[in-house]
Amino acid sequence: MQILAVALVALLSGGCSDSGEVAVTAGPPKPSASRLVLASQELRGKCRATANEVGYPVPCPTRVPEGLVATQGIGGCQLDIIGPGVTGGCESSWRGWVVGSSETNDQHLVIVASPQALRNYAKVVNGPAWYPDARARLLRRMTVNGWRIQAVYVPFGTNAGSAFARHVVLIWTVGGHTYGVGFHNVHGIRPTLDLDLALARGIMLVAPVD
Repeated sequence: MQILAVALVALLSGGCSDSGEVAVTAGPPKPSASRLVLASQELRGKCRATANEVGYPVPCPTRVPEGLVATQGIGGCQLDIIGPGVTGGCESSWRGWVVGSSETNDQHLVIVASPQALRNYAKVVNGPAWYPDARARLLRRMTVNGWRIQAVYVPFGTNAGSAFARHVVLIWTVGGHTYGVGFHNVHGIRPTLDLDLALARGIMLVAPVD
């Protein structure tokens, strides 16, 4: 298993347990699009720097959950809200990928971009750590920002090691690159999908500077 994949699944140990989907009967309120706030100029700068590093447009959220911070890396792999896949000592097999992992007190967001177009959803959510038995379940298709998007659910049982395990993920392909963004399914498929869509509506594909 690649270092990055191992690190990411370990990072989820607090909120993405192995026992199945999280059933919340009390606690934080359900996620709402109204809780998204304007992304900082610092985050937008990271999007531009990442695009310059990988050489292709990267998905940059212009609205994010309030209080969003980068997930702390472990195992020698340091991650940011968005950044090149090989940043911070991560496994070299992720070269050319974009990877982001971030969280609030009740949400976990993962962002990826592939250096080439991918048709297999499981390859998108697992990256170079993909294995033949990995599967993702299609929920629905839709159009957002003119992009043909597929919403999928990522079961833990067939995606062990993926940061997207138990996430609802939006996947789309533009200009020879495939993108994936999604929140952890804490409050149920529908509210998580609604939060994904609110995030996606504010995503810009930020191109590298020539």
